[in-house]
Amino acid sequence: MIGIIVATHGKLSDGLVDAAELIIGGTDNIVTLNLFQGDNVQDLNKQVLEAINKVDQDNGVMIFTDLFGASPYNQATLAVHSLPVEKQEKIFVITGVNLPVLIEAINQRMMGTPIHEAVNAILNEGQQSMVVWPSEKDPSDEENEDF
Repeated sequence: MIGIIVATHGKLSDGLVDAAELIIGGTDNIVTLNLFQGDNVQDLNKQVLEAINKVDQDNGVMIFTDLFGASPYNQATLAVHSLPVEKQEKIFVITGVNLPVLIEAINQRMMGTPIHEAVNAILNEGQQSMVVWPSEKDPSDEENEDF
């Protein structure tokens, strides 16, 4: 089973995992890490390493963070780089986590998808899950309004 870690500012990670549990279930082997105002950022690095050891079952680990270049992302990448290369090859830090992305990660894990394929599916879901309403009308839609 692929291990999942969600590391964010504030309680966002807890909320995402709670919502995912409500929608799809399967939130076992997921660790949330929260960074609060005044927390020591180096402590987050240690927490990431502990979380990796907790969720890693030799099928890989996905670490989701909220913002590229922010402390949870930076500490996750630093933690992964401190591990042996053979372990690093099965750990992916994915930034920009949202609920559809986390649900897709859980779904891929439930299906037993290998981690490299799962990461690709998750990235695709992240791109597809952002939509705007109302969308621009297709000119051909206006022709069909009478039907």
